[in-house]
Amino acid sequence: MPESTEPTIQLVAIDVDDTLLTPELHVSLPVQQAIAQARRQGVAVTLSTGRMFRAAHPFARLLDLDLPLIVYQGAMIKDGATGEILLHRPVDQELALEVLDFLRGEGLHVNLYMDDHLHVERIGPEVLDYMDMARVPATLVRDQRRLLEQACPTKILAIGDPERMAALVEPCRRRWGDRLYVTRSKPYYLEFMNRQSGKGTALAFLAERLGISRESVVAIGDSYNDLDMLAYAGVGVAMGNAPDEVKAHADWVAPSNDADGVAAALRRWVLTAKTDT
Repeated sequence: MPESTEPTIQLVAIDVDDTLLTPELHVSLPVQQAIAQARRQGVAVTLSTGRMFRAAHPFARLLDLDLPLIVYQGAMIKDGATGEILLHRPVDQELALEVLDFLRGEGLHVNLYMDDHLHVERIGPEVLDYMDMARVPATLVRDQRRLLEQACPTKILAIGDPERMAALVEPCRRRWGDRLYVTRSKPYYLEFMNRQSGKGTALAFLAERLGISRESVVAIGDSYNDLDMLAYAGVGVAMGNAPDEVKAHADWVAPSNDADGVAAALRRWVLTAKTDT
């Protein structure tokens, strides 16, 4: 038989929001079944998300995933079974204070993430919406700055009007791009992490730890924070609901997250290939 021109996939990394999850924040049955079939066929599956670990782990349990999870946009990799943190790259303390002061000056709401807890200075509509989406509690603190003076955060997230967030991306990258990883996972978010973070960097770390080459990796995502992950993987899959710019960087475009796009991607790149061998 002639050799296949397509790689044998050994690892799949799946973004959570707007990729794995439907717009109603559920994992559809077809997606659950496709992931289970991939795992039965010996393919390793993990989640790669901007979410906190505690906000991502319930979906890993639902899907019976046993690999460490890539969380906080790649600033952390944590094993859900053992609690071991394989990788953690927090934001430098002085940089975090500088970013916080800037965001405060812009009048933006700030989420501060430390020790896998969410710290906020007020519980407003932004926090209530975030808590409902992530299904995590928020800890109310009097002064986030005083908190940052004691420890380094894993991530800083600003929430605001999408047009304003879009306008702030490039100025923030010009100011901190050589020292921080600045990205957006949703139109109304602006996120700051350690410069060595990023889903692509974290996925490379995990794949190397597992002894898997990048050619044997599939990454599936929908947003700008997924671009480096799609670029790293042997096969980068963008969701049908992704912006055109993200789709342009993908090897293949799946149906949207409300049409079981992850299941379609697995059938195309993982399950069919396994069945045909």
